[in-house]
Amino acid sequence: MKPKTEPTKQTQSGLAAALGVSRQLISCHVKAGGAPPLEDVAGWSAHLAAKGRTGSLPPDLRRAIGEQRLEILKAQKMRLERENAVAAGLLMPVAAAQRQAGFACGFFFEELQRAERELPPALAGLSAVEVFKHLHAFNENLRREAKLKFEAIGDAE
Repeated sequence: MKPKTEPTKQTQSGLAAALGVSRQLISCHVKAGGAPPLEDVAGWSAHLAAKGRTGSLPPDLRRAIGEQRLEILKAQKMRLERENAVAAGLLMPVAAAQRQAGFACGFFFEELQRAERELPPALAGLSAVEVFKHLHAFNENLRREAKLKFEAIGDAE
């Protein structure tokens, strides 16, 4: 008759190997009290997640935390790069660009309306060549002023 074999008890080293942590970490938590029994691997995993440091977590949890931290760092990097580009004048908020483009377009249309009011009386009785010269001078002035307005977009912020 074979003698009964008792199930082997879990050791701190065995538990540490199963969790992927150091034996010293398991020992520290056992001495501190409140730790689950050594045979309860799932309980230890939860215990370390709740009370342990990040480095004491099982590898899969450390990896998940690392991936989340990486996503946060990537988002922070993108935000800082955007803020630096705005500070350097390479980028500007869309609302500011729309507002300034609206100002420049407003200027353009105001000049066209001014031409409608002022040019007909000023050009009355002139020859075709003189009318062309006045219109050409008006167009060149409008182009120059509009170019300056549009180039100034982003400078007023």
